[in-house]
Amino acid sequence: MLKVEGLAKHFGGVTVFTGVSFEAATGQVTALIGPNGAGKSTMVNIICGVFPGDAGTIEKDGRNLKDITPARAVEAGIARTYQDVRLFPTLTLAENVLVAFPGQAGDQVHRLFMPGWKAQERRNREQALALLSELGIADYADTEAEQVPFGVQRLATVARAAATGADTLLLDEPAAGIETAHIPRLTGCVKRLRDEGRTVVFIDHNVDVVAEVADQVVVLQGTVIASGDTESVLRNEQVIKEYLGRIYDA
Repeated sequence: MLKVEGLAKHFGGVTVFTGVSFEAATGQVTALIGPNGAGKSTMVNIICGVFPGDAGTIEKDGRNLKDITPARAVEAGIARTYQDVRLFPTLTLAENVLVAFPGQAGDQVHRLFMPGWKAQERRNREQALALLSELGIADYADTEAEQVPFGVQRLATVARAAATGADTLLLDEPAAGIETAHIPRLTGCVKRLRDEGRTVVFIDHNVDVVAEVADQVVVLQGTVIASGDTESVLRNEQVIKEYLGRIYDA
């Protein structure tokens, strides 16, 4: 459970949002939607400890995340993707996913002299390839990240976040820039992560994708203007008027 209560953020004299409250439940996909500048990515940055909120609280499983750092967020079981792709450019896609697996032998040098580390490395590679395959990009597994299309890079960041084993995933516009043919792969992966019991916070401007994967939707526009189950929010008259422009089938 990720619980946000009364959160506010200001940059100088500019208010990004104020009084934001919502809960992202375990085993559900919670979508954050809203216009550019509504504070969706800022919300993710605050949760991960990139910078602090100015008011309010964030709790994960009852633990107050005040003063958390990005490194501590990972230890707390939180993984994220970014609006901009942040892969290691000269590593292959498979290697970019492999670096995310926790508890690898290389994390502690002495473990490289103990039996079993090569077998673990093989298992990790198999799992990395399985994630890339699930997203339809296994053909690029041994290609350097900087050599593959942007949309493929974007999908690889989702695979890398999943590989961390984190129980809470914050996916910042994962559908942006990917080919239409890959959308079902992405939504299928997100649904599987949810069905594994992970908490997923999903940010995207593609509301058709949101309607496909989200269990609940929170609409940000300076504050929360609507929240609740996906169908109700996407049919909310205020949300349609101020943001969506049409009713979505959910």
